[in-house]
Amino acid sequence: MPALSPTMSQGNIATWKVKEGQEVTAGDVLAEVETDKATMDWENQASLTLEGQEYIDDGFVAKILVPDGEKDISVGTPLIVLVDDEESVGKFKDYKPSGAPAAAPKSDDTSLEEEAPSAPGIPQHFEVNHRIGPAAAKLLRESGLRADAIQPTGPHNMVTKGDVLAAIESGLKPSPKPQQEQQPAEPAPAPGRPRRRGQGESYTDMPNSQIRKIIAKRLLESKLTVPHYYLRGHADLATVTSLRQTLKDQGAKVSVNDFIVRAVALALVDVPRANSQWDSSQGEIVPCPSVDISIAVATDKGLITPIVKDADKKSLTQISAEVRELAGKARANKLQPHEFTGGSFTISNLGMFNVDRFCAIINPPQAGILAIGGTQHSVSLEQGQPVGKAGMTVTLSADERVIDGDVAADFLAAFAKAMSNPVRLLSV
Repeated sequence: MPALSPTMSQGNIATWKVKEGQEVTAGDVLAEVETDKATMDWENQASLTLEGQEYIDDGFVAKILVPDGEKDISVGTPLIVLVDDEESVGKFKDYKPSGAPAAAPKSDDTSLEEEAPSAPGIPQHFEVNHRIGPAAAKLLRESGLRADAIQPTGPHNMVTKGDVLAAIESGLKPSPKPQQEQQPAEPAPAPGRPRRRGQGESYTDMPNSQIRKIIAKRLLESKLTVPHYYLRGHADLATVTSLRQTLKDQGAKVSVNDFIVRAVALALVDVPRANSQWDSSQGEIVPCPSVDISIAVATDKGLITPIVKDADKKSLTQISAEVRELAGKARANKLQPHEFTGGSFTISNLGMFNVDRFCAIINPPQAGILAIGGTQHSVSLEQGQPVGKAGMTVTLSADERVIDGDVAADFLAAFAKAMSNPVRLLSV
């Protein structure tokens, strides 16, 4: 199981895109993998470097080790066996891996652990940078020889099958392998208790996606470890309403949320302390070098936050186009890691669901998230005449370690001011 995002520790196989016996080359999609962030294509790489060794990944699919729909697979677990020639495919018809490997390069091997000595494939404890073909790796494993003890003759410093055979014929002896500490076996889990149910009550289990499990874990950690506090503010929408109509008349379709993203970016420039993060390892406040705004997007598998990077340097129409593209990719589970990793501040907008106000949970290491409520209409007297107004309530959730109360208040004031400033909203 590859690590397809920096925070991924487990994944699910959504769908295999290859079949046993199929030839694969670099760039071919092997499977759709559900990570902690999105469902992503897992592509066959040109090569894989592990412990200083480079393994070649072109070949034939000999065995698929886990079925479609398999869940909670730890990163490093073997998923597939590749061999370098079609004749070797049949040798793995009844193959089953033993042990739980710590890493899973795709080759004849399916395990790097000493607990699985019967599995053919990649030798262990390499120290130099040789490239090794699958056939050579299989021979190295079976013979116990080390790659760094063999003179490579293949292209690009590759150890070939012939190099290994020549070393064996010359009488080269295998080097002793480092002893591994025997780990005590974990006790078997206790049988699960039956769920309590009311008499005559029925229910249906709803399986959680990998994304939702990670969200649950991180939100709990945030509430337990981040000292949240909340400030509520108000923003007038008269300027935004007028500008939207003007842009619409010119053929440009811009949403209220696009204006909000632009205004938040301007407010973070005006109040840079709000664009900072907390470094838990050092116990320090770290200013963010750029204004990268995470936008909360609801998907059928959970919430994900694609990022509008350098939002303060982009025009309103650029932000609008980027938000639409990112939201569409998020709902289609097509986001790439660089499109949702990072971010310096988050916006969560529930206004379109007729929610007038709410409090959101901070996404660490970020120090703030702005919760946007829906449009509220009111009537006030101006010079003795009733005047209709439209506005919205916004709630800032802030990390007390990073954003002091006066800084939070300054940020809300800067946001409200930006929402009423047509020149700044439309300029770059």
